[in-house]
Amino acid sequence: MPTVPSSKKCNFFGCKADKVFGTYSCADHGAKRSNNYQENAKLYNTAAWKKKRIAMKSKYPLCACCLLEGKVVPTEHIDHVIPHKRLRERFLVNIFQGLCAACHKQKTTLERKGIYRHYTENGAVDYNDDDANMVINQQFNSENFLG
Repeated sequence: MPTVPSSKKCNFFGCKADKVFGTYSCADHGAKRSNNYQENAKLYNTAAWKKKRIAMKSKYPLCACCLLEGKVVPTEHIDHVIPHKRLRERFLVNIFQGLCAACHKQKTTLERKGIYRHYTENGAVDYNDDDANMVINQQFNSENFLG
């Protein structure tokens, strides 16, 4: 899938320094990560998430989307099917799937339109905001039941 090339250089006119990851400029030109980025980092940098991610990568070693297309591509991202929106109760208890970087980017684009795609053995299943709480509650109850 073709992508638009992205610059790794500072957006300040004439600056040739590399951007700080997650920003649009270098440290000299006021690179500051957004509040959303910082809040996400707090969740993704926990021991609980790191443990969960390892378990999910073991459970889902191949990209679920690519498998539906008959391609074998390793998982790069563990995706929350229902966006967690920085809510702890949705962060560790969710439906997870393994995706390659390209498919994860495509799914994130759909999420901005309110479509939450789950790639299953039977094809893609789309959820919306109305479905989200019901799906999370079902997942929470099944995880608690299973121990």
